[in-house]
Amino acid sequence: MKAWRLTILFLLLTGILQGQQNDFDLGNIKFRGVDFVATKDKIIKSFGQPKRVDTNYGCGFFSNDQPGGPFYQLVYTSFNYIGSDSGKFFLENVTFDLKGQTKIKYGESELSGQTSEADFIKIFGSKAKELLEESPNKDTVLLYSKDSDDGAIFTFKNGKLFKFEYWTPC
Repeated sequence: MKAWRLTILFLLLTGILQGQQNDFDLGNIKFRGVDFVATKDKIIKSFGQPKRVDTNYGCGFFSNDQPGGPFYQLVYTSFNYIGSDSGKFFLENVTFDLKGQTKIKYGESELSGQTSEADFIKIFGSKAKELLEESPNKDTVLLYSKDSDDGAIFTFKNGKLFKFEYWTPC
């Protein structure tokens, strides 16, 4: 767990120090036809009844001391959303399968477990390549959302996209 936190800290500092410039926008993400930010009703209508898991994050947008809480997750087999009854829900993470059946749409592009690092760089540009090469294990990219403090972490395993995670600062 400590290595993961160091990786995130490294990615954060790298992005800040290099003045990351990109057009990555979380609003361009759709998962199985549902927007990155959606209502609880829309999520349940689209995916069925989830398991509800209460959260207790110590910091970030979804810590329970933030306005709009308490926050909880709507948990499904390979993904979950996070939010509260007083607001919207955000796609928190997606674990991709090796066959490429689990997909995220980013604009006109599809991301799946079949997406290679080279494919990812074609979609997100040279900054993504730099960040990937600079990450400690050369397998993680943190892209900040345009005009925002939040972003997304993309993790690769054996050269293929393995996981998407919504990221917020502490």
